[in-house]
Amino acid sequence: MKQLRLNPVRDTVFAAINSDPRVAALQEFFERGAHIYVLAGALRDAIASEYLGQHDSTPRDFDIAVANVPREVFDEVLQSFGKRNRHGGYVLGGKGAPSWDVWRLEESIGLKKTGADCSLANVLRTFNLDCNAIALDLSTGLFLDAGAVEAIRNRRVGFVENVLHHSHETFAAKALLLDLRLNYQLTGELQSFATRHLDNTSLLHEAKKVFPSLAILPAIAES
Repeated sequence: MKQLRLNPVRDTVFAAINSDPRVAALQEFFERGAHIYVLAGALRDAIASEYLGQHDSTPRDFDIAVANVPREVFDEVLQSFGKRNRHGGYVLGGKGAPSWDVWRLEESIGLKKTGADCSLANVLRTFNLDCNAIALDLSTGLFLDAGAVEAIRNRRVGFVENVLHHSHETFAAKALLLDLRLNYQLTGELQSFATRHLDNTSLLHEAKKVFPSLAILPAIAES
């Protein structure tokens, strides 16, 4: 994994966060000694916009991990900003803006499911898909890249190096949606994986996240 400076991408993400009222929650975490990371989708789209001229220049899909805060502090800060989800994180809604998903780094779903040690690098490895395997440290402005930059620039998606596999059906659906929505070519290995593990339930669940107004045909919903 590489530590990088991508200043134009950093500035775009910082501008989007700092112009949003929900930044008050992150500021409170910083005051309590937290480390905060933006991961995956918002960074992927900002990189594509900056280097390939793709997508809206404003990042939208914000996944935010908070480290170095006790559970009780995490709850105390976020309970007035959003609703707790079934995984123990919080969904912070915004007026006329996409939700933010915020969780404790130590409680990342992939770490729980694989039993891997808690580290930012391992969290990225549990993201499975290399184009999503990147994090921005909001304190330093540095990126930890596990292959995302190369994947995005080549518009090609495969598995992150030393992947920590879990939730196979979910990642098969995510891979297919990246192919359909962004026209990212899937590696042969990932194509075979998606073919083996794709199922309608997971595909519909992930598709609704990407396309909230998606109309589900009865024949698909019942299968």
